[in-house]
Amino acid sequence: MARGLLVSDHPLLNDLYSFNLKAFVDLELMVKTSLSEALTVLRGGSQGDIIITLSRINDEDCGESIVDTLEELKADTPVVVIGERSSVSNTNKVYTLPPNLNVPIVVKKSAEILGVTAKDMMAKEVPDHYPVALSLMENFDVSPCEIFVLVSKTSTSGEFVKLCDSGAPFQGKVREYKEKGTVKLYIPSSERLKVVNQVSKIVIEKLDDPSLEPDDRIRATESGYDLVGGLLGEAKEVTPEVIKISKKCMEAVANIIKEVPRVKGLLLTILDNKTGYLYLHSVMGTYIARHIVREISWGSEEHAEKLSFVFFFHDMFLAPIFSKHPSLQFEEDVIFKEELSDKEKEVVLNHARLASEMIKTFPRCPMGSDAIILQHHGMTNGVGFTLDYKDDISPLAKVLIVSEAFVEELIRYKDANKGPDLEHVIEVLRAKFTKHTYKKIIDCLETISF
Repeated sequence: MARGLLVSDHPLLNDLYSFNLKAFVDLELMVKTSLSEALTVLRGGSQGDIIITLSRINDEDCGESIVDTLEELKADTPVVVIGERSSVSNTNKVYTLPPNLNVPIVVKKSAEILGVTAKDMMAKEVPDHYPVALSLMENFDVSPCEIFVLVSKTSTSGEFVKLCDSGAPFQGKVREYKEKGTVKLYIPSSERLKVVNQVSKIVIEKLDDPSLEPDDRIRATESGYDLVGGLLGEAKEVTPEVIKISKKCMEAVANIIKEVPRVKGLLLTILDNKTGYLYLHSVMGTYIARHIVREISWGSEEHAEKLSFVFFFHDMFLAPIFSKHPSLQFEEDVIFKEELSDKEKEVVLNHARLASEMIKTFPRCPMGSDAIILQHHGMTNGVGFTLDYKDDISPLAKVLIVSEAFVEELIRYKDANKGPDLEHVIEVLRAKFTKHTYKKIIDCLETISF
């Protein structure tokens, strides 16, 4: 059994990672919720076989501090950084993973680092009773299988008592044991992989609840965004599951925008939740586009709703690629990246066309959404990226293009660790988009709340 250190201040995430990594990779994690605690453990000589950390916790650069400490100790423990907000993210010092609730990627990378193959995972010997964090089992209304509690333990075995049968209500019993301080329940080991998959799905659905606090809603909606991207990347068609998750996510984005009604506040809130480039692009772009159509003479609430729908789906076929290559930014530049395969580059070039074709199958798709998505890089056929923005595309496609360019300038400020300068951003946009119709759209940004 391998041992590792997880540095994260998100309790639900900690349980989810610990459960999945133990089940699939046989990795036992020590969890520390602050950087100072983690550094104390490292300096005490407990580096383990792997260290997994969020890129930042509050204002502290966890990745950088952990790498520096390991160098001081002359330790070569591999470090996995989740997110891109550390100074060592996307460097050769660490393995960088997407900043979201993508449990399979964490499991896959950990298995790769520890030399655990898929065959090893399936053949892994486990005891008759397998431990599961009580906090994860709380997500079930009825028991997914037989549930046990450990009542006594020796050096070689333990005595287990059945808490409930499969399919039985057990929330009352869970609360009872939680009040007693119990942190783990047990399931038959033969059920472990089924329960892992079920609990992961339920947690994501729970986090998609629109009544969540803003911080949790941002995390949850990004999970849903990535989940839809993964499903579409596999099937390239709209399924009932995609429809359900998409609608929840779009509702959540609308609530996020209402709760954080200023550009800088929204940007900082999203960044504080360690989000990825495409999701940041989608939420911020929706915010900017809705402002433009409120300000422009021909705009309407119908246009705003249509653009909200379009922003959720327009880059969806890029999601698996950006998840696989988390250092990627700025779609126009991605095509030149050496790490992309020829097949991935073909998807990048055609992602607008693919999304436009896919969206036509979405029930009650807003009229004209497919054309806006098709033209969102200025090309009327949805293939490639234009360098000369012309007038032969939909007015709402122009709003999307300007909104995306605005967001990209904000991201450049973020990457430079500077506060955004609205006047300078508008100057950049006016130099990039010289046609009169684009300038009228850019004029609307002068009144945006910063």
